[in-house]
Amino acid sequence: MFEERSIVAEREAVLEAELQPLESILQPLAAAPVAPKNAGFQLPREVWTAMLACYAVFFAAIFAATGGSGAARFAIVVSALYTAVYFGVARIGARQAGKETESPLEQGKMLDTWTGLMDKRAVYGQILIVPLAVALFSVGILIICLFIGIGD
Repeated sequence: MFEERSIVAEREAVLEAELQPLESILQPLAAAPVAPKNAGFQLPREVWTAMLACYAVFFAAIFAATGGSGAARFAIVVSALYTAVYFGVARIGARQAGKETESPLEQGKMLDTWTGLMDKRAVYGQILIVPLAVALFSVGILIICLFIGIGD
């Protein structure tokens, strides 16, 4: 039922001829890009200032909206401290590498990102949209609390 078959090569294999195409396939097409010395975040100071201002507005508005609730205010203070630690540790870590290069946005150029070049307006919009939304949310909560009298 089963027949034994053997495969016989029609010609003798030349090892060098077989390996040479394989080596050309395995060679990288280009060298990996080398990172600049200390590019840092490459964001202007105004972005960080605006972001921290948004979080300050958030905590101030929520603090005011809670009225006299000691437990809520304690939780807000703890959250503000966690936020300060979050940004503070990032700043300390970033300073360990030394002085950052000047941001291309401060030079009037576009910022090179993983997804392509972005102008100043696009960078500000993408980075500040969430902090602005959080700040507006807290102001909305404060306005609602003031109109309906929560926390009196």
